Amino acid sequence: MDTPRSEITHVEVEVGGDEKTFKYADVRSAAPSVYEKAVPAFEEVDLPPDGGRGWLVIFGCVIYSAATVGWGYVIRSVRAEKACEQRTSLPGLFASSVAVWGVTEEYFKEKVFPDASPSLLSTLGSMSGMFMTLLSVIPGKLADRYGYKPFLAAGGFLWTLSMLLCVFATQLWHFFIIMGVVQGVANALVYPLIVALPAQWFLRYRGLTTGIVVAGSSLGGGVSTLLFRQLLTAFGLKKSFAIYTVIDGVLLFAAWFMISERRRPTERKKIVWIDRSFFTDPVFWSLGMCFFFTVFGYLSPIFFLPTFAKQKLPNISDTVSTLPLTMLNFSAAMGRTLVGLLADRVGPVNALWTVIMLSGLAQLLVWTFVSNYAGIMAFAIMYGFVCGCFLSLSPAVAAQLWGSGRLAGLSGLTLLFNLPGNSAGAPLGGAIFSGTGGNWTAVSCYSGGLQIIGATVLLYARFKREPKVFARY
Repeated sequence: MDTPRSEITHVEVEVGGDEKTFKYADVRSAAPSVYEKAVPAFEEVDLPPDGGRGWLVIFGCVIYSAATVGWGYVIRSVRAEKACEQRTSLPGLFASSVAVWGVTEEYFKEKVFPDASPSLLSTLGSMSGMFMTLLSVIPGKLADRYGYKPFLAAGGFLWTLSMLLCVFATQLWHFFIIMGVVQGVANALVYPLIVALPAQWFLRYRGLTTGIVVAGSSLGGGVSTLLFRQLLTAFGLKKSFAIYTVIDGVLLFAAWFMISERRRPTERKKIVWIDRSFFTDPVFWSLGMCFFFTVFGYLSPIFFLPTFAKQKLPNISDTVSTLPLTMLNFSAAMGRTLVGLLADRVGPVNALWTVIMLSGLAQLLVWTFVSNYAGIMAFAIMYGFVCGCFLSLSPAVAAQLWGSGRLAGLSGLTLLFNLPGNSAGAPLGGAIFSGTGGNWTAVSCYSGGLQIIGATVLLYARFKREPKVFARY
């Protein structure tokens, strides 16, 4: 039986006069989505402009990504220098690797809450990501029905308010509510929308523009890490948050006016909170399980690379041991952007399979065997370039498989498959390291092998929708 499709993705382009139109070929499923009722055999719609006003929309989305999701890189960045202090003890290594607060956690621990345990601060650092993952499907579906702009306004306002509230917070539980719940809800209002908007404005460059938006979070994280550290040193916690409140408020206010939808209100589909066509669609489960296995294998090198370098080369300094991780992050920002060019050339599903497979092979065939500094640095750059590309490609893949009409809600739904790996992927890698007596090969085989499994599972979706091996899809 054919898999359900809410929107036909094969297009035939016709140019007539000054108007560009394209037709969706009618290849109906035997078990169509609830959204497919009363859809004509051939539906003419405007072809996305692939430029013009769309680039301003992308710039606005990048600002939103950098200011909101990018801040999470400051809150949850790996404290590699602390991990390196625990050179041989995995419990110490693991505790410091997972205490992923970065500059903010460091300041909290030294200046504000010296009695707080690392595990408690680690929980606080991960809460906003957890809330974003769990809640994204709700604002995504609401935005598909009522438009993106009201929810982006709410997300931007809530985010700015959370930064202001941090100025007045005095107790640790205050920050749990503000940085955990409030910022998590704000990210849930923003993230599924900004990664879905490029599909409305771009067809030929859809992969590239989505990658640019996702890479904006890496850019925002890098800039915020440097800036916020300097602000904390010069002004202290409260004034730093006050300054950031003004910066975020101005940027998000300007970005909101840059962003626009191309969909007319009449094209917005009614809300179906549980669309059974997804859950009965093997293609959906193929993509979801691909993300499930991929994310489990994604974080181990990011969490453990500085300590790996320190154990292989015990005479290097802590700063030098963290440099491969720095290069990995720079390489990841570049890869998340440039992978869109690959997706636009070979198709997003083909590109997704390629980068996940390369990510797994890099761990199995490179990380497993490197032992000198040049090899570690080469692995960091190689792995960084491909490891996070699935985050950039997931909206474009969803649009390819099911169309862009309800992409925000679908983006939120697919995020749920990332939650187990984000929560348990690195801890499981740490447990394997401990259980094997400090065997890094076991860790690389675990994480790389899971990503190979993720790429293999995706093949079902690819060949179910497009059986031709060399087709662009």
